[in-house]
Amino acid sequence: MIQHILKQIWTQRRRNGWIFSELLLVFVLCWYIADYAFVMVHNRMIPNGYDITDTWQIVSGKNINDSTRSDFDRFLDKVKRFPGVQHIFATSDWGVTPFGGSYTGYQIQRDSTSTGYNVQTKRIGSNSYFDVFNIHSINTKQPARLFLSDYNTVMLTQNLAESLFGEESPIGKTVYFHNKTYRVTDVVENQKRFDYSQPGNVIFYPDDLNEMSSPEISIRTGSNFSLEQFKREVSSDIKSYRAIQRAQEFEWGITKEVRIRNGVMIFFLLNIALGVIGTFWFRNQTRRSEIGLRMAMGSSHRQIQTQYLIEALLILTLATIPAVFINIVILQADLIKTLGQEVTNSGYITANKWLRFLITNGITYILLATIVAFSAWIPARQASKVHPVEALRDE
Repeated sequence: MIQHILKQIWTQRRRNGWIFSELLLVFVLCWYIADYAFVMVHNRMIPNGYDITDTWQIVSGKNINDSTRSDFDRFLDKVKRFPGVQHIFATSDWGVTPFGGSYTGYQIQRDSTSTGYNVQTKRIGSNSYFDVFNIHSINTKQPARLFLSDYNTVMLTQNLAESLFGEESPIGKTVYFHNKTYRVTDVVENQKRFDYSQPGNVIFYPDDLNEMSSPEISIRTGSNFSLEQFKREVSSDIKSYRAIQRAQEFEWGITKEVRIRNGVMIFFLLNIALGVIGTFWFRNQTRRSEIGLRMAMGSSHRQIQTQYLIEALLILTLATIPAVFINIVILQADLIKTLGQEVTNSGYITANKWLRFLITNGITYILLATIVAFSAWIPARQASKVHPVEALRDE
């Protein structure tokens, strides 16, 4: 049957040419969007390394100095005592909390002569930070703990520890960054800076709380926490980290870009669906005698429908072959935007260029095949209902 259908496609190549061209173009465009969506979904599925459920940010709006320190301490105590507040953390480094806009980075090495890795540094003044954001030690499976009294100690994320030390345990070993040697005391779960990004290399080291200015206060709350009551009695300047995440993605254009790409894909898929429906509907009218003859010779309704579906899928498959070669050119020209791929050689699927290429082209083919098959089935079903006597008499 397939060989016969291929001959029919070739015989009617002028009619099939425009739908072939449209499928080719849409395949390339849909693959480009599917690749972006695949990376986005993949990255969002990677654990953040922290938990922002029931976490809130409070901005005091005051600079902390010797004269205002006591007022700030009283405010912190008031927040801490509020019903439902389980943990509280304060910092003036807005880059340490999730979705912070600031970023402090250095290069870290095992020693001053070895290979360096770019890292984000987080200065932590209280171990309550790990309680608020539920960041766990790889070794103890409990909330991580810094040696706050020793400013020459650090904690590493798991991916950074593996890059520096391989399969060796990093505990007790030293690393070199910021022109200084530090001792590793623990390893924590991999950390993502943004929800749509992959985990980056992060180090945590002690900070002096006495040097805070314009602090950000983070809290974790329980089920008995009342937001409205907190706004009335403590501070109205409070928002959830989930809301901060959404606002940041909107402000940085991530939300807009996702919506535009989704809209473009839906538009092209609808065009493909209408094009396939129109093409095969037109063929119904030009091939009524053929359909009637096939049914008169014993072809069933299902066989007629199957022939239409196979014909549509074969046209898509033939269009896929040159489309894949075009996609290879686009890939090699480095025109694909990979959102959140800050870490190369991360070990994730999206870091393997060719594996990701095969997966996203496969996803694109399955998506278009589903649309094409459904679109061809509508006129195929209509064609199978034609009575053979009527079809032959009209002809």
